[in-house]
Amino acid sequence: MSIKHAWIVFCAALAVALPVRLYQLLALLDEDTGFLNGGTVSTVVLVAVMLAAFVACLIISAKSKDTPVRYAPLQSAPCAILSGLTGVLILFDSIQSIFANNQRLAEAANEEKNIMPIYVVGIFLAVVGIAAAISLLLTAYGFGTGGNPMGKHPLVALLPSLWGCVSLIYLFISYTAVVNVSENVYDMFSMVLLLLFLFAQSKLFAGIEGWKSGRLLYGMGLPAILLSLVTSVPTLLMAVMGRTVPGLLTNSMHLVNLAMAGYMVAFLLAARHLPQGEWSLSAAAETLKEEE
Repeated sequence: MSIKHAWIVFCAALAVALPVRLYQLLALLDEDTGFLNGGTVSTVVLVAVMLAAFVACLIISAKSKDTPVRYAPLQSAPCAILSGLTGVLILFDSIQSIFANNQRLAEAANEEKNIMPIYVVGIFLAVVGIAAAISLLLTAYGFGTGGNPMGKHPLVALLPSLWGCVSLIYLFISYTAVVNVSENVYDMFSMVLLLLFLFAQSKLFAGIEGWKSGRLLYGMGLPAILLSLVTSVPTLLMAVMGRTVPGLLTNSMHLVNLAMAGYMVAFLLAARHLPQGEWSLSAAAETLKEEE
């Protein structure tokens, strides 16, 4: 199998899922409750399409012969721009979150209320987000210059994954305090797939399990892009139209997800130029010795 087949599955699923989700939010959504009015059929279609796309991408990437087997210095203007944009958006969102959660903590202290754990986790998430933003900006520098700074600092490459992990904890704590809506579920799974993609990418940068990491990039990356677009594009469109946005994620976080989706698309397209296919282990060992 070729990874092109996974791209075909992704495009077909996006062509179905995005219009269905737009229809749900624009025509069926009850803005007072956040639930859909008579959206059972559309929900079944949406979930079935995205689940089928996830399974298909995972199988195709596992059997593909043209996925990356190791990372090599890669110069790509789209990757540099979109990685940098994602880092800047995460940085601004994190700084804003620190001020907002500090204000909530101060108000709780003045009113002698119990400090909500969600505020503390929110501040910690913001701090980790600033570190992840710096890591993404450093990655953007590498794409711009054709270097691999993440390979020299593998622990720094893990910071975006750590940010994704803390984000999941934050979302879980937030969701347990509210009535669940479908948007929250989609956001949660989107973050899970995004975390797995970032972790696979960090391992590829560091030269760890190249074969497995290269395949996971597509197996998790394409479904992550699909879910990010299906959740962020309709929600941001609703916000532009001045309508109530369902779910707990802020508009700034949906912008982050949209930018991250663009960055993942750019990286997966650029990954075609990385060593791939039947590149032997002996050749890999020889190349690594030459680089050292």
